[in-house]
Amino acid sequence: MNYEQISSMTVGSMMTWGHMIWIFFPIPLFCLILLSVPIQSVEKFGTKLVGKIFFTQVSVGAVCVRLVYVFIATSLLIFGVASRTIQAGFGSAHVPCSGTSCPFHSGETMWYRRASRYRAERNFWLSLFTLVLWMLVLNIYALKTRVVKLQGQLEAIRSDGYKPKKGEKSKKED
Repeated sequence: MNYEQISSMTVGSMMTWGHMIWIFFPIPLFCLILLSVPIQSVEKFGTKLVGKIFFTQVSVGAVCVRLVYVFIATSLLIFGVASRTIQAGFGSAHVPCSGTSCPFHSGETMWYRRASRYRAERNFWLSLFTLVLWMLVLNIYALKTRVVKLQGQLEAIRSDGYKPKKGEKSKKED
């Protein structure tokens, strides 16, 4: 690789990792916290908020897509770039360069190569974790909407005068 290839990869990589750390990583964590709160009023609020923000349809021309799928696709793309960086950048490294000393490179070059490799591996794992977080948001939201809907139906049934039998649990016992 020459200097132009390395610098173009670094600039593109820095831009995607800035987005990853400050946008793609905290948003699914916040959504998972909202969806995980077991208090019933917060549960409804969190589910509705996540649904309004990330499960609304966004239309661009003739294409309509939910916003959560845009984030998942972007995270998948960043994960692919991180995988490609590791595969392309370190698959053809010199065999003598894998040890502590190399007859072809100076100590500073070896240190830089190791730092680049560790950074690429860190970025790979961060992108994979972010992709998994978005998939969790998608699945947990689907489950939470079902739970909130069933709780609403249960409240409607109880408000109609249904009383549990002696062997069943009542709402006060929960």
